[in-house]
Amino acid sequence: MAVLLEFVRNSIWHAFSTLTEDEGLSAPKSKLKVLVTSLGTIIDCQGLGEALEDFGGNSRLTFSELEQYLSREVFTSLSDSLGRRELSSLESQIDEACWIISKSKLLAESMKRNPRVDTENIFKLFRIFCLLADLVEDAETDIAQVLLCSEEADLVFTKFLSSLSKEWDMKEEFDCLFSNALFDFQTFLSVIELKFMKNFEKEEVYEVINDIYEEFVADIIKKGTLLKRGEYLPKFVEKLFVLTSNSLTYYTNPKKPKTIEFDSQTRVEEGQDPQNSKFHQFYVITADRVLHLATLDKRYRSQWLTAIRLALSRLHCQESYGRHLRNKRRLEWHRIRIRRQIESDRAREMLRAEKLARLAAEDEAKELAKQKAIEEEQRRHLDEVRRQLEKLLAEEIQAKKDEELVRSLQARILNEEWSKREELERLQEEQRKLLDMERNKTKTYLQKQSEMERQLEGKSKEKTLRTSQI
Repeated sequence: MAVLLEFVRNSIWHAFSTLTEDEGLSAPKSKLKVLVTSLGTIIDCQGLGEALEDFGGNSRLTFSELEQYLSREVFTSLSDSLGRRELSSLESQIDEACWIISKSKLLAESMKRNPRVDTENIFKLFRIFCLLADLVEDAETDIAQVLLCSEEADLVFTKFLSSLSKEWDMKEEFDCLFSNALFDFQTFLSVIELKFMKNFEKEEVYEVINDIYEEFVADIIKKGTLLKRGEYLPKFVEKLFVLTSNSLTYYTNPKKPKTIEFDSQTRVEEGQDPQNSKFHQFYVITADRVLHLATLDKRYRSQWLTAIRLALSRLHCQESYGRHLRNKRRLEWHRIRIRRQIESDRAREMLRAEKLARLAAEDEAKELAKQKAIEEEQRRHLDEVRRQLEKLLAEEIQAKKDEELVRSLQARILNEEWSKREELERLQEEQRKLLDMERNKTKTYLQKQSEMERQLEGKSKEKTLRTSQI
């Protein structure tokens, strides 16, 4: 019966871990016979110890090999039609057998502490731990280990705190110490003994352990007082009621409980409240009797009606209500983890996008800064060119002014030259005229001189002639 093996896997692992000799990898078959024989006695299956010798070809078994053996040879002898009550009884006996084997190892550290939880309540904690914990296998070492996740540990410790502490002054300490932590049983027990047994009365701690045990392990769906109407005396009397998945138990006195077993014909009906009545009535109807109950509060009645209907709906379920809630929590936590993972991935993607955008913005800023620097350099260059051009323009203007000045000077000099030239030409003309006059005078003089010479020559000749004549 695979479902029972699933229920007791964690407690069997603790027994197996106690029998190992090489850090949890494998255990000798000679020691495992003790465990297998105990399981065979509980489920009424004989000869399992001898059959263990023939299983596999080795003298040692790992936990996964032991699981295979138990699944094939031991739990297959159980009927799949076992009800919740039979399964609960077998689970309790197997947990106790595994506890007997493993308690010496599990309590080694606890025995050194004072104060410490007594053995009876440690066994309750052991069953609570085995129900809430998970068998985790290390991918690197292939060593399996039963560990309690931080969410389940927080649930248990919160119940302790809410029941024992009026002020939540320890809650912050627990959140800091055990956030995202994994607990083995020894660590789980040490937290309870060191944090609660030292700070509270042990009777209070034992009461909380018992309440948690009843909620998680004992398959109790609801517990509280109700008013029960007597069968012979029509009077409502307050009694303590305990509701499980397959029964409703009430206590006439603590030592004589009366149990109403649920079956497929059991139902619950809301009663018609008489006018001005302080009682809010309802009926639990079975095949052979009717239980007439009432509450003083309408809301409290609704809670009990809901709880009883839940119990009736789980009548044929093989898992306990505590295990059902555990699986429901796991599913919810899985959804939360997936949602957180999605949100984390989305946040990581957003951060990556923001980082890329920031890098792009930084690159753009760098590019803009570079472009600005280039533009600034170009502006400085243009300013320098402008200054040079302005300087050249000023020089050009000054040159033009100088040129105009030179031109004006040249024009003035030219005018003066022209005046001088005209004066020179005038003087030259006057000189030419004077020369002409002198030349004419000279010519006239020469002519006169020539005439005079001719006259003198003529006279001379005449004189000569005269002389010669004489």
